[in-house]
Amino acid sequence: MLNAERKTQIAESLKPNAEGFSQHPTDSKQISLTPGTRHPVLGQRLIIGILVIALLAACGPRRTAQTQSQTASNADAVKVTKVRAVTASSGVLSANRIAGVTLSPAKESQVAANASGKVLSILVKEGSRVGAGQTVLRLDPANAQTNLANAELALQTARVNLEKASRSTQGSVEPLQTALQSAQANLDVAKRKYEEGKQLLAAGAIAQVELTSLEAAYTQAQSARDNAQEALDKAGRASDEDLALLRLQVSQAQNQLDQARRALADTDVKAPYAGVVAEVYPNPGEFLAAGSRAFRLADTSRLEAKFRIPPSEAAKLPIGTGMNLDYDGKTYYVTLARTAQVPGNDRLVEAVARVAPGSGLSLTPGATAALRYTLKLGQGVLVPSGALVAGDDNQVFVVQDNKAKLVNVQVLGDNGSRLAVSGIPAGSQVVYPVPAGLVSGSPVEVVK
Repeated sequence: MLNAERKTQIAESLKPNAEGFSQHPTDSKQISLTPGTRHPVLGQRLIIGILVIALLAACGPRRTAQTQSQTASNADAVKVTKVRAVTASSGVLSANRIAGVTLSPAKESQVAANASGKVLSILVKEGSRVGAGQTVLRLDPANAQTNLANAELALQTARVNLEKASRSTQGSVEPLQTALQSAQANLDVAKRKYEEGKQLLAAGAIAQVELTSLEAAYTQAQSARDNAQEALDKAGRASDEDLALLRLQVSQAQNQLDQARRALADTDVKAPYAGVVAEVYPNPGEFLAAGSRAFRLADTSRLEAKFRIPPSEAAKLPIGTGMNLDYDGKTYYVTLARTAQVPGNDRLVEAVARVAPGSGLSLTPGATAALRYTLKLGQGVLVPSGALVAGDDNQVFVVQDNKAKLVNVQVLGDNGSRLAVSGIPAGSQVVYPVPAGLVSGSPVEVVK
């Protein structure tokens, strides 16, 4: 190859001089020719110059083609990207969760007073355990005792009135019964005489006038008997109505007496079931109205742990899921009892786990503890979370035939480090981590 300086010298030598002829660089003098004549040396030099120029033109393109071929070969080598890949496997994706919980009794009541009165004494301190039916506080029973005495007197009065009416009714009915019996006897006699008179008239022993007189006496006796029966019936009906009313009064008085006895018993405000008196609301000397809350009772034999979780996680926790409750350096086994259906203002739902019976847990309601549980996020093909390609769609790169192929997947669960997806089979080689600039269809080489 000729260098640049040599090319310049040859070009200068081929330039025409003032007479129209070229000058060879090796000559020290010019050769002049007249028009129409041809010098042999000059023709040779022209031919050599033309050959040199052709040689220079041929050398340039061959060098450019060789350079382009080398560049294309290097570019093909750059397109093969070395990547790392993980083998996707099927399984269940889970995550460990820790939640702060508040311990509360499974059964808790605001016990109200059934009677009104001044609080005389509080017999049980807050935090003390009581049995079913044990008196927690006592109200002043004075008014209830007075009401009970009045109810007893009212019942006695009603009973006396009933007895008196019964005797009076019996005394008024007896004369009427006697009168009815007498009228019935007179009717029987008048009827017998009338029948006999008809026989005597037929025999001609008496006149028609006498039979008419006997008939009138018989009719009068029937009327007297009917009047006596009506008077007796009327007196009986009146007596029955009066006695029924008096009996109702006795029943009413008995009910009032029973109510007064219960009101007196209600002055002792008692625990409806065994538990711990968590709080007593009134103080001694204060007036407590009927229906007002007296104390809070909690059954601590069965405790519940309440916590709040997102609705999406609550849907993945089946009832009966086992959990671990850490409290005061000890771990207790609990099971999920229920979850709320409607989120609260914080967009979370309340979940309740129940402490297993016989766990030996003893504490005051309202204590806090830590709850540990495993949440099943989804079941599918497991891949690293970092294998997901950023974009509008959920996609991962899968190595197929030494090329990276972008595949759409559906995310079934995410625990922060791994994903459970569908859309690729188990055993797929998933590119992870994803190199920058990798596109679908790029040739790749999987390295360890």
